Amino acid sequence: MRAISAISILVACAQSVAAYSQPRAAVRGGVSARTAATPAVAGRRAAMETAVFAGAAGLLGLAGVPASVSASGGSTAGKYTTIPVAKRRYFGRVKQGVYEFLAMQTTVKAGNLKSDDISGFFSQSIVSTSKRQKSNCRGSDTCTVQEERTSRWEDLQFSMFMLGNSFRLDAGKPPEKVRQVKEAKVFFTEVEKMQRAIRAGSKDEASARYLAARAALDVFLNDVELPPTVDATYASSADTKVKSLCQGSFCL
Repeated sequence: MRAISAISILVACAQSVAAYSQPRAAVRGGVSARTAATPAVAGRRAAMETAVFAGAAGLLGLAGVPASVSASGGSTAGKYTTIPVAKRRYFGRVKQGVYEFLAMQTTVKAGNLKSDDISGFFSQSIVSTSKRQKSNCRGSDTCTVQEERTSRWEDLQFSMFMLGNSFRLDAGKPPEKVRQVKEAKVFFTEVEKMQRAIRAGSKDEASARYLAARAALDVFLNDVELPPTVDATYASSADTKVKSLCQGSFCL
């Protein structure tokens, strides 16, 4: 949860940049006219948000987050906006997380708290950064990038947070005030309570917390335009790769 709080700060910074970059009204002869945003302003805003989101990804050490993002604080006709970009980047990862979360249900209900489905969801099984040697770097320990791992649970938290925050209606609204982020945090809390029950070997408590978490997850999925947990979408694993989005010769 400390990592999620850090992300909140970074995202709030991006929103402040977006709000500062919004066009200002010019009043001439008593008539107020909205000055259109120039491509340069939009570009600066997108670049700043890109840097902040990349920093958030780095905090959790998660893979699969592209370095380039073009986004705005709300829906703008004919432009790439936060919501479409967030859907493209995080829908697959959220779906995969939901798929693996649902795979635990049978074993949790049966009281088999040591099953692979449960341990696999929380274990550091995803390689977020591969071990490699930095180019043009020799004779130093810092030349080697060490392998880093994360869990499906941590990746799901990150993806839900970023997806939920994209649905803000006001670019200046902090993440903790966004309805979808609040709903995601309810789910996070219930899963953490389930984890504690699993560690304590409390079968009934673990089962009750799992059901509460699933109910909270359904509320979140509905508000980010994803199907409920009973849908066949989650019957199989999802594609977590981010597909290129092109308009003419320009791709992101």
